[in-house]
Amino acid sequence: MDSANQLHCFETKIKKKVQTKNKRDLMRSAVRASERFHSHEDWLNTYLHFSFAQYYDRANMGWGHLRVFNDDRIAVGGKFDLHPHANYEIMTVMLEGGLEHTDSAGHTGILGPNDVQAMSAASGVMHSEAQAGAKPVHSLQIWIEPLKRGGTPTWASHSFNPNDFQNRLCPLVSGIEKQKAPLKIRQAAAVYRARLDKNKSISHSLSGSHAFVYVVSGKLKIGADTLEAADSMKIKDEKKIEFEATASDSADFILIELP
Repeated sequence: MDSANQLHCFETKIKKKVQTKNKRDLMRSAVRASERFHSHEDWLNTYLHFSFAQYYDRANMGWGHLRVFNDDRIAVGGKFDLHPHANYEIMTVMLEGGLEHTDSAGHTGILGPNDVQAMSAASGVMHSEAQAGAKPVHSLQIWIEPLKRGGTPTWASHSFNPNDFQNRLCPLVSGIEKQKAPLKIRQAAAVYRARLDKNKSISHSLSGSHAFVYVVSGKLKIGADTLEAADSMKIKDEKKIEFEATASDSADFILIELP
């Protein structure tokens, strides 16, 4: 092979490597805690990952069918008064404190740490949420677009044991046919939680095209990226993901699997 052909072959290989790298960079996008929109008004201290309420960014309207992911802290005495929702699957993952739910369909309940609630707002429902007990609330609010609009509103909650998350991905909520969970939603999506000990790793095969990862605490490695508390990652078009806690820290995290 002459020098011109050798140079052409070398340039082709380099080009393919660059294209592969760029394609992979598009599949995984880490968002650091400091990049989130922060709002602190009266009793509500919240970090918004996507456009919501007073925060609007046309380029950040959600991720796949995930429309809202808010990290909320509600002070003692704080309350969302009765307000309407429709055509969203709305989930609350409790981290700390107590939260009382009431809605116009007659559902009521008080959630504590490690509890999860799932509400299909469907054709429309009014609900309120209020801090309950002596401690402030720390919770994650997740909204997913439904498979179909309309229908009858539903609500359910489930209490998880911390051991349920230990070194495994525990399905909290699911609408994926082959992935069973205590709580159901009307979309081919699922929400998981895991707590990995130091140096522990697990893998998960994705059934959909999009995924979202949020680190509750600790440090989590996904490929070459290390995510710290309140960091997140948007993932697209990957079939399998490996999660690993670092040698120095455990990792508590949420995975949302989306169509």
